[in-house]
Amino acid sequence: MSTLRDSLNTEETKKKILFTFLIVSILSLLTLVPVPGLNRAAAISRVAGWGSVGLIIDILSIKALENISITSLGIYPFLVASIVMQIVTLAVPKLRNLAQAGDEGTKVITKYTRIATIVSSVIFAVLYCVGMRGAVTGSLNFWVAIVICGISVAVGSAFCGWCVELLNTKGIGDGLTIIIVAGILRNIPFELYKSFGNASIFGPLSAVLFTFFIILLCAGILFFIILINMGEKKLRIIFSKRTVGMKQYGMQNQVIPLKVTQAGITPIIYTLTVTLLPSSIIAMVIPGSDAAWATAWRNLPTSLSYIPFYIVFVVFFTYIFAMMQFNPFDMSNQIKQNGGYIQGIKPGKPTSQYLMALYNNLNTTDCAYLVLVSVVPMALNAIPALNGIAFGGIALLLIGGGFIEMKTLLDNALKAEEDKLKQAGKDKRRKNYKK
Repeated sequence: MSTLRDSLNTEETKKKILFTFLIVSILSLLTLVPVPGLNRAAAISRVAGWGSVGLIIDILSIKALENISITSLGIYPFLVASIVMQIVTLAVPKLRNLAQAGDEGTKVITKYTRIATIVSSVIFAVLYCVGMRGAVTGSLNFWVAIVICGISVAVGSAFCGWCVELLNTKGIGDGLTIIIVAGILRNIPFELYKSFGNASIFGPLSAVLFTFFIILLCAGILFFIILINMGEKKLRIIFSKRTVGMKQYGMQNQVIPLKVTQAGITPIIYTLTVTLLPSSIIAMVIPGSDAAWATAWRNLPTSLSYIPFYIVFVVFFTYIFAMMQFNPFDMSNQIKQNGGYIQGIKPGKPTSQYLMALYNNLNTTDCAYLVLVSVVPMALNAIPALNGIAFGGIALLLIGGGFIEMKTLLDNALKAEEDKLKQAGKDKRRKNYKK
């Protein structure tokens, strides 16, 4: 709370917070704008046949899918486009060199990502229209109505992707995280009401106590998530100095805090996007199909067979994104080149071995934490009395990790503003001294 209060007292940071709130508000209002060309009642019935895939896409769209809104697909097409672009960038040497070329290269990659987002939005809009072919309004020609529907949904999805970019550049925090957390928070009242309804068969008092217990349990898990996200290993690096005349040369000693959750919540987001791609396509094209294979794919996220795939992808993405934040090989080389060593560790090969062991230990802990919190509710969801809690762990991970991420960015923004004011004061004193 103190970070938020201080941020609102700082003009530059306050503008970023208000801009973030404005973008999320606009997206929330767009969830009330219906898709033209569709019969709303028939479309709602079609979306109900998307199974558990529909629940996830509904959150990614801040409840727009449930309302048959022009932003029904939310940021899902943008997520798919971003992952495809990252894979292509790693596979194509020319793009890989561009990504490492600084700001100019990043701008080019961002431009390609925008194009990929538009293409992805059009493809998913076409799939959406294929599934909605039986829900077209009778007041318009079929082809006119379906084209209007497709254009509206494609534009809405592309707009959501643009909003993510705006939040990344002008807002506070990662745009994807902010929109996903907004969707989860908007869904909380509905989930609590559903829990109350499920427990009401045992009487009103039991339903109230059960709902209160659920709130306390979620608060406890959220507290645990925040503690893990705040955990860090402080690495003290000492650089040797040489004296020439009356002066000393060499880098200052550093203390580098290494977070336990180096990868953050990105592995969860990417895992859901990749593993749900086949299911989402099937759900959109043949919603409500009675075929056993189609039903199994649509409800894959809530089945026990989904858990092994989920664990494999979470571990994979955790190690990949952790390597981007803390590369033991690069750090070892940098320490060696600057004549430094880690306190208590001999320079050279022992330093490399220590950093690699530290990297593995941190990532093993991170993977265990992510899997434990998210998979336990998936397994318990198989119990009929607990049906509906499959994504509870994932939601809490995203909320806790998202808020910690935003707090870190706010702290950094406040520190930068403080350093800016100090530098301005020094420049003013220097100017007055010259006079």
